Amino acid sequence: MRFKYCPDCAAKLSTKNLGDEMNVPWCDTCGKPWFEMFPCCIIAIAHRDGKYALIRQHSCDDVKDDRFICVSGYIKPDETAQQAAKREIKEELGLDVLSLQLISTYAYKKKQMLMIGFSAEVGEGDFILSDELVEARWFNADEAREKLRNTSVGNILFEEIIAQESKKND
Repeated sequence: MRFKYCPDCAAKLSTKNLGDEMNVPWCDTCGKPWFEMFPCCIIAIAHRDGKYALIRQHSCDDVKDDRFICVSGYIKPDETAQQAAKREIKEELGLDVLSLQLISTYAYKKKQMLMIGFSAEVGEGDFILSDELVEARWFNADEAREKLRNTSVGNILFEEIIAQESKKND
């Protein structure tokens, strides 16, 4: 989101060059910049014992009825990305995260957001699905790769997790 008016005082913003940043929205009244904002989300692959949990949501956005995806969700104010990943996995799958590893960050251009990717080892227990989900299922690596093949960020995240696991086993 690019600001046209100051969120603090409602004055119309001008632009100012700030160091290497050109044409930054600037409030002459408050004397401060208003950089573009975009949502930040987490995306996580929950796993245990060589199996990967993927979810199927109620049809919304462009998620097809037979398409499995990774757990994801928005980061709330006053919450770290790690806290958001643990919360989303608990909310969507009903599973506790035993260990969490930051894998990478991804610019998701389609929705103009930053996605922060995690690998999450989860504890024992059955899925307790949120109302947002139709289904969650465990897949082995080959099955998960096939299910995530036509996803953008989920596919990249999965391949990076598999690459890191391969390095650990070498």
